[in-house]
Amino acid sequence: MGTIPAPLETFSASATDPILAWRTWTLAGSRDLGEVRLLPIAGDGKPWPVRDPARAACRRPPRHHIVPGFGCRCGLHATRAPAPLRRTRDPAVLGTVALWGRVVEHEHGYRGEFGYPQRLRLACYLCFWQWGVPGACEVVARRFGGRMVPLCGPHSELSLRYGFRVGRLLPAHHVEQALLSTYAVDVLRSVVPQR
Repeated sequence: MGTIPAPLETFSASATDPILAWRTWTLAGSRDLGEVRLLPIAGDGKPWPVRDPARAACRRPPRHHIVPGFGCRCGLHATRAPAPLRRTRDPAVLGTVALWGRVVEHEHGYRGEFGYPQRLRLACYLCFWQWGVPGACEVVARRFGGRMVPLCGPHSELSLRYGFRVGRLLPAHHVEQALLSTYAVDVLRSVVPQR
């Protein structure tokens, strides 16, 4: 008889203390930075609530299970370390998130019932993808429709040289301050690359 393999997911019974984990978001905002919002990389595209916790929901049938559930991918996703996030599609913001309520632990991180950002930092997605660090953003390209793409100086120059369509360039410092103020959180000071 062979041994039974360990489950890929374990349940962390309703966490009373939040679990801190890593996450990326995309970013959208108004021209005057009066409204800057975190958007999920995948999912329904609804902005993360401002100064209220996000609550996970399941969009797949059957929806009659506790969220997050085993055998489903529902829940607010986060990783144990920032390195796996390098593969996410167009991250604009890197940060830590507190997860609580029902939390399911899996191979790379967690899926939580409730979550709220703790520390945030704009991320040049090209630097993050290449080197595992978010890069020092100098500008934020506000694209048509309100999507915002933070870029470091060299990647900003390359993007413009090769035809990246931009509606408006905004100073990264102003966008980051608006984001931190909107969500009432602190800046993520540094990220150590994991090789």
